[in-house]
Amino acid sequence: RIFKRLSFIRDITDAMPLSSAPFARLVSSLKRAGTTCAVVESCCGGIISSSILSRPGASSVFLGGSICYNTRKGKKLLLNDDALHASLVAPLGDAVGGGAESDADRYVRSKVEWTRRTSVEYCRQLDVDFAIAEGGAAGPTFRPKGLDAGFAALAVAARDPIDGTVRVVRSEVHRSGHADRERNMREFADAAASLAAEAVEEVRGIGSDDGCAVNRSSAPPPFLDRATKIRSDPDAIASLATGARYLALRGGSALFEDGGTGDLALLRRDEIEAVCADSGATMETAFLGLAGEDREAVFGVDLIGGDDDKVESAITASIGGGGATGASFTNLRTGLPLLQPDDQELALHAMALAQWQRRSAFCSSCGSPAPLVDAGTCRRCSSCGTPYWPRQDPSIISVVTSRDRQKVLLAHSKRHPPLVHTALAGFVEAGETYEKAVAREAYEETGALVDPESVQYIGSQPWPFPQSSMIGFVAEADESVPLNIDTDELVDARWFDREEVLKAAEVPGAVMRKEVAEAAIQNDPSLTLLIPPKGVLARTLIDAWLQEQ
Repeated sequence: RIFKRLSFIRDITDAMPLSSAPFARLVSSLKRAGTTCAVVESCCGGIISSSILSRPGASSVFLGGSICYNTRKGKKLLLNDDALHASLVAPLGDAVGGGAESDADRYVRSKVEWTRRTSVEYCRQLDVDFAIAEGGAAGPTFRPKGLDAGFAALAVAARDPIDGTVRVVRSEVHRSGHADRERNMREFADAAASLAAEAVEEVRGIGSDDGCAVNRSSAPPPFLDRATKIRSDPDAIASLATGARYLALRGGSALFEDGGTGDLALLRRDEIEAVCADSGATMETAFLGLAGEDREAVFGVDLIGGDDDKVESAITASIGGGGATGASFTNLRTGLPLLQPDDQELALHAMALAQWQRRSAFCSSCGSPAPLVDAGTCRRCSSCGTPYWPRQDPSIISVVTSRDRQKVLLAHSKRHPPLVHTALAGFVEAGETYEKAVAREAYEETGALVDPESVQYIGSQPWPFPQSSMIGFVAEADESVPLNIDTDELVDARWFDREEVLKAAEVPGAVMRKEVAEAAIQNDPSLTLLIPPKGVLARTLIDAWLQEQ
């Protein structure tokens, strides 16, 4: 479990730059004052400490830090101090004034007390000049009820340079206004750094160093530049097409290297033309954009008609000694998790355009032919001139948990391999909010009654099978309500505890493929559950729940 927590921290920090202006200012202020600091953090998960260490020269001012996410069980992480731990787990007294206090306000106040006490003890016992403490809630779900956005209680304790006494010199509650976990973790860390820098500058009387250098590189350019302005320039497209790479599609499959288990196989123009000539297939192309550091033009090419065996043989013959080693068509729906994120984006973009091209040959207003324009990304009616662009149908996908967050409701449908259970999903109806769709689908398919206020957005993923956009949520429901499974939609749905899901999460491979699932079961007959592999939104939602504890 420690490894899983560290892996989660690694994933979060990989997705965001560590260095930021507040941390550049903090480290600069500590160095100019000749002082040291320590950190104790909770929902920031190590980002405060990591961000300090990312700054040049931080080793001279930073002693170290602790991450304690569970106070009751984390005494050893909290200086292993009996008195401190007892004070942190003791019942919280009444608010000043004795007035009514909501559960949410009481929870926030508990975090304020936690940070004030821990900051003082870390400063005193570690013999540093300053100690930063952070505790709060980053989302995407919150307890108790009444919290719907992230907050962080922040405190900075300082040692008096004259008599050595330690006291809290800064304390505040930072509220984000949203429930995005990763954004909140970064935002709270930056807020803690800003608060600490202010404290150092005031206590040591050094003033703000507004000119401190920020060694923070800009976010890298996107892997795929869709280059939308180029689409409408036929000459530019024709020039790019000659030296471009082509991602071949056939039906619901994309061309993969290494017998369907490697990266996407990108072919040259002459290779694609040879495949069509040898197999009798025709091709419909769409400009995907400029990819990679070299900004190489990439097109999707839908191979239509011809004999399947001849197409496969023609690909093998045409690529010869080229780069697409052992290429074969692989079902993208089950093969998507095998791809790296950049290849996933290319494949989903290409498949979405191909699916739309196949279904939109005629004008929906007058019925006349609507040929492709703008490099295959738009159609324009040959009669009335109405333009049409690719569409995506919104669909929700949700992981429903019990109210105590200890169990999760997963479903098995007829198309799933043995033991594979996944999140509930369905289309959003006309005039329906996404949140209402989450509750409706859960009730229609399983009988579960979702608590409306518990529905929280997590993320999205294009799903062009044929033309969906999946919008992901987590929600809570009363597990004591008996399930009523819609057998027209599902074979099974039930509540799984955390241990079952953790064990399923350790099973490698693309288990949405029947042969992979069967091999996993044969390898470990004790398995009671398989879940979708990483790389698809359903797994992201399940992992978000697993990472809560």
